[in-house]
Amino acid sequence: MQLYFKNNFLSLSYDRQLRLGVAQWRGRLQGAELREAYLLCLEMIHRFSLARWLADDREMGSICPEDLEWSLQVYIPRMANSPLLRMARLPSKSEENLEAIGVMIDKGHTYDLKMVFRDFTSEEEAMAWLMEPLSN
Repeated sequence: MQLYFKNNFLSLSYDRQLRLGVAQWRGRLQGAELREAYLLCLEMIHRFSLARWLADDREMGSICPEDLEWSLQVYIPRMANSPLLRMARLPSKSEENLEAIGVMIDKGHTYDLKMVFRDFTSEEEAMAWLMEPLSN
């Protein structure tokens, strides 16, 4: 894995050969910081034509209503039109985060998605599923 970006809240890595991206979230980001982090995810996905994504949200905090609205209007449509085919998520321990991400996932399903999405309780299970042959 190659490190793409890292700060106190987010670590982004990728493997070009496997077409895999990994986002590890920590803490509560809001406003411009959260939006920049989401845009960095999209930039990495497009730059390396990633088809597989692991979102490690276990340590991610809540998402405020304003950021959720921005995510629904800007981030989700772009993610829906990305080259991703398979996304695995390790859900947050934060109930507020789970609710917000649930709304984002529901919005994503309103698009004609090629992406398959699943939640996992362990990184090993998530990675095994991600590495299965892609249908596209």
